[in-house]
Amino acid sequence: MCGIAGIVELRGAVPDRGTLERMATLLAHRGPDEQGIAVIGQAGLAHRRLSIIDLSGGHQPMADATGTLTLLFNGEIYNFMDVRRELETRGHRFATRSDTEVLLQAYQEWGTDCVLRLNGMYAFVIWDAPRRRLFAARDRLGKKPFYYALTPDRFVFGSELKAVLAAPGVPRDVDPAAVDEFLSRYYVGGARTILRGVAKLPPASWLSLEEGRLTVQRYWRPAFRPDAPARREEEYLEELEALFRDAVRRRMISDVPLGAFLSGGVDSSAIVAMMAAEGGPPVKTFTVGFDEAGYSEVEDARVVARHLGTDHHEETVRPDAIAILPDLVWHYDEPFGDSSMVPTWYVARMARRHVTVALSGDGGDELFAGYTRYQRALDERRLDWIPEPLKRRVLAPLAEALPAGAPARNRLYAAAHHSVLTGGYDLGLYPYIKSWLYAPAMRTQVGNGGGNGGAALPAGLTRADLEPLDLVSRLQWIDTLAYLPDDILTKVDRASMAHSLEARAPLLDYTLVDFMARVPSRLKLRGGVSKYLFRKMLAKHLPASVFTKRKQGFAVPKGEWFRRDLKTVARERLLDPRTLARGYFRPERIREVLQLHEAGQRDYSDWIWCLLILEEWHRTFIDPATRRI
Repeated sequence: MCGIAGIVELRGAVPDRGTLERMATLLAHRGPDEQGIAVIGQAGLAHRRLSIIDLSGGHQPMADATGTLTLLFNGEIYNFMDVRRELETRGHRFATRSDTEVLLQAYQEWGTDCVLRLNGMYAFVIWDAPRRRLFAARDRLGKKPFYYALTPDRFVFGSELKAVLAAPGVPRDVDPAAVDEFLSRYYVGGARTILRGVAKLPPASWLSLEEGRLTVQRYWRPAFRPDAPARREEEYLEELEALFRDAVRRRMISDVPLGAFLSGGVDSSAIVAMMAAEGGPPVKTFTVGFDEAGYSEVEDARVVARHLGTDHHEETVRPDAIAILPDLVWHYDEPFGDSSMVPTWYVARMARRHVTVALSGDGGDELFAGYTRYQRALDERRLDWIPEPLKRRVLAPLAEALPAGAPARNRLYAAAHHSVLTGGYDLGLYPYIKSWLYAPAMRTQVGNGGGNGGAALPAGLTRADLEPLDLVSRLQWIDTLAYLPDDILTKVDRASMAHSLEARAPLLDYTLVDFMARVPSRLKLRGGVSKYLFRKMLAKHLPASVFTKRKQGFAVPKGEWFRRDLKTVARERLLDPRTLARGYFRPERIREVLQLHEAGQRDYSDWIWCLLILEEWHRTFIDPATRRI
């Protein structure tokens, strides 16, 4: 795993090596083992390496034998030996054992279509010197990040936003619509970033810059089209197990120590079970928990660890975790409100003391329909009979009469705005809540209550795509294209790379994703039981308690923390005149939120957390007196 960054000058200048070195230094956590800088005409390329495969080879930037192509690569190509063998039949010869060289020669052979042959996680850049062309691509599911900015003078790119901001001329113009989206979804998604002048390359897309012209094109997307007619259940089970075993096996290739995150839930336990089945020394497993009852899965993880005979490690996260907030904001680059970033940060830090690579169970809820909101959306289909005028004229006013954030108001609001297409799908703050919080200037900029970010369809997905599908398939497709890359994978990438740990997600092998997209929904969510097919496949590998435990996300007891240990921290920061002067929120609303939460009358912990993150982000990246870059 690595960090990449660079500059292409558009007006004949030569990139400044000092700037490239600063960009690389800002990414040192992603690649602590080695740094490489190359200036090739108008292009400057910077690389930080975390050595995983072919430790003595694979140095970057890597040039081909002719010296015309130069590659920067962040990630792993799991099928690189298969691609290498095919290239060798076409006359290619290799000087290293690295997947980096295979990727470079794959581009030589197939050009932009090389991405269609890759199975892995990656963001890479190739500079074609004779054509003065830059080509970049990101993996299918969006595991590895790629930020860029195009100014009149230069094109700047990097694995993280902070590296892009290190280049001259990149503006720091905060986009109010992106702030609104952050509060709608708890992240800023798709190609947009929190800054107007910086963009993200979407997953499964490539980018070409030639003669100052920028082209972005999508090369793959999953297609949730359940088989019709469906095959026998036994056939699906057999193929699922074969694909899953292969996906885990591919991700166990490493020249450095390797382990796994283990929560005790179905997905992470499944990964560890398949790793253990491969034989060899006991799998090293890592779990974090909390002192607060109802939040810790430590005992569940212990049961699985004992059953599989792993070398198990644990750590408890306490309220002083707020001390890492500045580091969290620094490493996440953009406002990010999923508070499970906290335990993810700690489990990655613990794992790195023992291993350099950790496998995770990310993607299982999207793949096998594991989210509880899928069942809730099915239950809410009974609302479909209510005429739209009745929802607007009766349910909406009833909702308006209740206090902001009250559970009954949220339920009425969801009913009033229920979508026949996607069900109730909001993940963050409802528009009425934002409207209640926003200062007049903010409401003017984003509209009354802002956009309904949680209900918007991801780019490239239309109503015509979704309408022929059942509701569960619709929700899975939306989550796979939006929530998965922009929340789940962002969370794990930033937390793991902050500690120079490579995280691999076997459940997101694209062959497995394509297969499960064809499996009928009744084999994913059946009778209120999620992940039906996956659970049935795993029954012979895991203890029964894994399948009977209540579903529990990687939640943080922040509700209790903000009433006790962190009450003073929240008040001091959110009521600071510097915070209130930003003009996003009405000061009296912030005071009311804090008072009602502290009194136990409302659980506003999600709101408080997001507001803290947003303020810390401004101080870290925007305010001249305190920003770190």
